Amino acid sequence: MNFFRRWHAHHDFHPHHRGHGRHGHAFGRHADGMAGHLVARAAAKLDLDDEQQRLLGAWLNELQQQRQALQGLARGPELAGLIAGERFAQASAQQLLDARLDALRAAGPGLIGAFAAFFDALDAEQRQVLRFMWRRVSHARRRGNDA
Repeated sequence: MNFFRRWHAHHDFHPHHRGHGRHGHAFGRHADGMAGHLVARAAAKLDLDDEQQRLLGAWLNELQQQRQALQGLARGPELAGLIAGERFAQASAQQLLDARLDALRAAGPGLIGAFAAFFDALDAEQRQVLRFMWRRVSHARRRGNDA
């Protein structure tokens, strides 16, 4: 039997793999638990008080809602319909893209507001620690993309 076919079948049908994406994305199937984990880690590193933790949780919730809205716009049937005919359905693809962009535009103010409320609630030292953490994550991602 073909190794890839066995591997692919394993990854398609095992419930612990569904909904995770390729690398077990933080906002996958276990988003509620992961958001709580992220809040707890940030609370420990940034020494967040209860209100700051609540604001961070609100921002993470906004991110999750936006992700779910975008996913709902392009499920398998919509994408499969683009290539169902003899020619690629460019007009339908453009409509699908426009719907995703409209959803992003609609979610933008809520996401920005939620993050601004969290960030503005931090003191100067917490902001500096957050900036340092952000640089480390960004640097690690760039290094990973170069490989």
